[in-house]
Amino acid sequence: MTLWLSILIPSAVVGILCELFIKHKTLGLILAGAIPWFGLLGWQLYMEYFSPYKGGGASMWIVGQLFAGTIAALIGIGCYFLTKIIRAND
Repeated sequence: MTLWLSILIPSAVVGILCELFIKHKTLGLILAGAIPWFGLLGWQLYMEYFSPYKGGGASMWIVGQLFAGTIAALIGIGCYFLTKIIRAND
């Protein structure tokens, strides 16, 4: 559960910050999804190739990126739209 929170909370923060500070609608939307996705990719690649080996079986970072990266991007985009809706109602 802690691992999911460490993925979802930064993704939500990125989505909110993209809506607040990026005025171009399309660019903000793309960055709200791309920054969490590429951030998770960078973290996974660092853990795979630069951290000490902890033993175990096959490397599953690609599958992790497919699922967790997609969820991180969707959370970022969702928080982007949610922040846009909240700011429009104010």
